[in-house]
Amino acid sequence: MQLAGRQVFRGQRGFTLVDILVATGLVAVLLTAVTTFNRAQLFTFHNQAVQSDVQATARGIVDLMTREIRRAGANPTCVPGLNAITDAKQYRLRIQSDLDGDGAVTGVNEDITYEYKFSQNKFVRMANGITETLIDNVSLSGSRIRYFNGADAEITAGETGLSGSQRDNVRRIRVELDASREAADPENGMPLAASIANDINLRNRYFVNAVACP
Repeated sequence: MQLAGRQVFRGQRGFTLVDILVATGLVAVLLTAVTTFNRAQLFTFHNQAVQSDVQATARGIVDLMTREIRRAGANPTCVPGLNAITDAKQYRLRIQSDLDGDGAVTGVNEDITYEYKFSQNKFVRMANGITETLIDNVSLSGSRIRYFNGADAEITAGETGLSGSQRDNVRRIRVELDASREAADPENGMPLAASIANDINLRNRYFVNAVACP
């Protein structure tokens, strides 16, 4: 059929309102899916980075403590009154060593205190007049320090810690560090956690009793 100089075909028509609404809905669904996927990926990558950081930091702390606790009680000049362990609680440990052999424990890293500060969500090291935060913004629930004698029996530290005679009997110390942070995704209730533990023999007590100072 010819009408006013132009040809019109039966059944030819444009997009209806319904077509536009359906297309808009499909695009919205697609965009939502893409956004949700990207969001999940970003949170996953961030969580992995935080998880790795917590694990690496916890491992580094326990490695540091292992080195320093192992040499506690070093006393090459047999100076009297030098105690390998001067404070022993489940959350706090103070150790001493005469590393430079000058008969005192005033040198670098010769008097060290480690402490879990549960209420502040951090773990600190105190030495050389400096308090250093080794890890913070983490839950330390489950972390503790345990003490064992030469027969491998645990010496339980109460609220006031081990007595002097109990500290003298310690041959092995177990450090347990449980650290966790909340996941980056607020919809993910699983914390990002690391649990590191190590048993440390005090070599100046455990291995050299035969040549100990009188």
